[in-house]
Amino acid sequence: MDINFLKGKKIGITALDLEQKEHRGIAAVTKSLINLLSKYGAEIYLITSLGSKRSGIFSEAIIKKKLLQEIYISDILSSLQEGNNYREKFQTDLIYKIKKVIVLFFKTFKLFFSDFKVSYKIFELNSSHISTNVYDKRLEYVKDIKGFVVSKNIFDFCRMSSMRILPKMPKLLIKKSELDLIITSSPLSIRNKSKNHTKIIQVIHDAIPIQVSKHPEHPITFYNKLEDAHRSSCLYVSNESKRIVRDILEIKNRQDSTTNVLNPMPSLSLELLNEAKNVKKIRSIDKPFILFNSSIVNRKRVENAISYFNKSTLNDDNFLLCIAGKLHSNKYCAFIKDICKENKNIFLLDYVNELEKVWLFLNSSLLISTSSAEGFGVPLLDALSINLPSLATNIPTYREIKSLKHNNKLTLLDQNQDLTWIENLNKVKKFKLEDSEEKLERIEHFKNFINKLEHKVLLNINSHFD
Repeated sequence: MDINFLKGKKIGITALDLEQKEHRGIAAVTKSLINLLSKYGAEIYLITSLGSKRSGIFSEAIIKKKLLQEIYISDILSSLQEGNNYREKFQTDLIYKIKKVIVLFFKTFKLFFSDFKVSYKIFELNSSHISTNVYDKRLEYVKDIKGFVVSKNIFDFCRMSSMRILPKMPKLLIKKSELDLIITSSPLSIRNKSKNHTKIIQVIHDAIPIQVSKHPEHPITFYNKLEDAHRSSCLYVSNESKRIVRDILEIKNRQDSTTNVLNPMPSLSLELLNEAKNVKKIRSIDKPFILFNSSIVNRKRVENAISYFNKSTLNDDNFLLCIAGKLHSNKYCAFIKDICKENKNIFLLDYVNELEKVWLFLNSSLLISTSSAEGFGVPLLDALSINLPSLATNIPTYREIKSLKHNNKLTLLDQNQDLTWIENLNKVKKFKLEDSEEKLERIEHFKNFINKLEHKVLLNINSHFD
């Protein structure tokens, strides 16, 4: 394979998960994909539903194109920086809900009369936009993008299609002269019309909203979304996700291919690792610690990690358990807070920024993951990439991660083997926060790991170009 195949290629990537207030696993996968494609010469355009907060519907018709671009780009970057929890806002903010319904009611009429074709504008980024509006590690990925494809309410229309409120899927008809390829960061009810328009590839992460009872996504809506996504070419983040999703959708007798599995890249970056190695401490962490890094939801079984830590000798050995993940206002997070309040050696860090997350991985003695189900498992991949010792549940996706590198420090244990988990924790070796040599070894390991994994990922993407 010629690794220069991406040079000059224009690739659109949907920004739905980057628009969220909380950047979770899918957002991490999206950012690492943007970085990889940009590194090898692709020009990346984020496909976003965000518009301008300052230009009105009528004024847009008379504003000069250059001025409109400046307003749009600064407002989009501001919105990406701030983030939004659309689901929560729709459920709790009555005024927002009423406005949203009214706007979509009228825009849906327009969509009907345009044969479900969504309109879009393309804006180019320059260094001035970035230097003026990007001031936080949250938007570190912006340096790797060329511009935005703005299609207002596109993700609302996709969701309405998944809910079967719309009788047809919205059409994103972008000319091949404008984009060579479109990648959805997660499954969407969207399509192109013909081979004359840019090909759409849909990334499928899992079927967890169907499999997990307490997931906020409605299972039927998510099923419809998966079904619609499979009208395009699909890439699965793991063989296990591919098996489960295709089984649920009852996809049979379709020619199998190894190039439709796209293992994510680690969410850590060399730039942030080098920056983190010079940071002495964060959040008052000044003792050896083990790390739990994940969203705080039931299927992650955070209580198991806490229980194993409490029953191990790590407390007596002056270890900390650092739990990094957004604490939401729900019963499960309240339960986790309650069982941690008596132990001063357990730090509930809540949401951590990019630099803090990288520092935690670089300085941790061990990563622990007690999850019962995963589409892939980026935190475990992050640990593998720097050769950080890890204890994790023996689930199929974690076995896939373990197979990526021989002679790794990942130990997989069955969920019901409590004593074995505790015994393994008792053997954890302290990582000294001041050990700069060990940090350099981890960074060097990361460089070698990334080089090998990149080739495999690029090979799979190359196979989907026309």
